[in-house]
Amino acid sequence: MAEKYGEIPPRFTKQWWDYVWYYYKWHIIITVIAVIVAAVTIVQCATRTKYDMNVIYAGHKSYSEEEITRLQEVVSEYITDIDENGEKNVMFMPLMFSDNPGSEEYDYAIHMKLEMTFTDDYTYIYLMDKAETEMYLQREHVSDMFTPVDTYADITDVEMMCAIDGRGYAVSLRDSAVLKNNNIYCEDLYLLVVQNNKPDEKSVQSYEDALNTAKELIKK
Repeated sequence: MAEKYGEIPPRFTKQWWDYVWYYYKWHIIITVIAVIVAAVTIVQCATRTKYDMNVIYAGHKSYSEEEITRLQEVVSEYITDIDENGEKNVMFMPLMFSDNPGSEEYDYAIHMKLEMTFTDDYTYIYLMDKAETEMYLQREHVSDMFTPVDTYADITDVEMMCAIDGRGYAVSLRDSAVLKNNNIYCEDLYLLVVQNNKPDEKSVQSYEDALNTAKELIKK
């Protein structure tokens, strides 16, 4: 029987293997690579650390690895084990802006990445420097995005930043006892808690954890 690639030798003979490799080697190579990539991806997904809380930093401060580790440990004390794996894991994502001439594309990419985090699961705590906080609080419909400070704090006892609607949505952490005691930079740092619009039980619990964490972080 003849095909477009010539006469096919009897199956599974040496001639047949030579024929297959000669005419279909790139198909085979691509298929093998695809299988390997898929296998690696599956393994990575299975072994990837699952986080019970994501904390986002947006600003111009470069936090050291030691500060990041200490902050993750601090936050883990106030949250629950959302995924019930026996561990309370916190991810700290630093998004740092340059604002230097020539860095416009980089800063734009960081802003886009920041915007995308607002839809991530278990991502309610945002730490921002004054410049970023002011930018976000100048937006319209801020109340649909952030939780008012008076929801989780005595507004007479904190330094707030207000939005255009007159309500406070950000709290200064410059006097945070827990951050200072752990040698974590907090001089130009504000806390914002994103509203939860997801009705599932784990998201509701994660949001409550975020509010509890906020209460602890703002203590003087």
